[in-house]
Amino acid sequence: MSGRYRPDRVSAGRYLISIVAIAVYALPLYLAVINTFKQNEQIVEDPAGAPKPFTLANVSAVLTDPESDIVSTLLRTVAITSIVVVVVVFLGSMLGYYMARNDSPVTRALMLFLLLGLAVPSQVLLIPLTQTLRTLGLMGTFAGLVISDVGFFVPFAVLIFSRFMGSIPRELDESASIDGAGPLRTYFSIILPLTRPAAASVAIFLSVWVWNDFVTPLILLGPGTGTTIMAGLYRTLGQYTSDFGTTFAYLFVATLPVLILFLALQRSFVSGLTSGATKG
Repeated sequence: MSGRYRPDRVSAGRYLISIVAIAVYALPLYLAVINTFKQNEQIVEDPAGAPKPFTLANVSAVLTDPESDIVSTLLRTVAITSIVVVVVVFLGSMLGYYMARNDSPVTRALMLFLLLGLAVPSQVLLIPLTQTLRTLGLMGTFAGLVISDVGFFVPFAVLIFSRFMGSIPRELDESASIDGAGPLRTYFSIILPLTRPAAASVAIFLSVWVWNDFVTPLILLGPGTGTTIMAGLYRTLGQYTSDFGTTFAYLFVATLPVLILFLALQRSFVSGLTSGATKG
């Protein structure tokens, strides 16, 4: 009897592990949120305590400080992130559609090449990337940053879209071909509207990655062009700051756009990740 499989014990263990994992991930978020609305002295004395009194002074200081320039930095980061997401989703979906519909040695070799690109950290490529952009006259420009981000993230988009489009019946392509539609018209009119869950998943991942990227914008843009939100945090607050309230407030404001995006697309995000998982 003692060695018999007990589903109730397994379920209880899973729930316990889930609760511990949620607590581990929720604790930093809890500290970041509550310390945003506390005075600096209270943060030092009791970082985990509730705000007493509750204050918006830190958020107001970040939004009105001319040195932080957070409003223009946010708009600049939103523009860069939006352009990268749109271009990567467009290119990744087209290439993913081609690879899902053409199973050949060439496409398999191309997929392997793209997967190898995912295995290389972007920081490893910074030195040759800066040399290439300097040769092309794009070093220190937003165009250079966008092009580098697109090159880094297209392989990930192709992987997601190719798996998703593999679950779309080929009969749809054949029906469109019988009606006289070419490959491009079939893609834009039939296939692309069906990829919204996958597009939402790719958009959320890319938005978080591009938004939170620190090293690449810091190196490629330089101090004279303007910064993105995470590089701006480092340059505004400095390395040895002791104003923790302003730091937490800056992080809180910087996180809101990505959080809102995730809440808006969370249903499509989950269905996009799980689609094709059981396809044999």
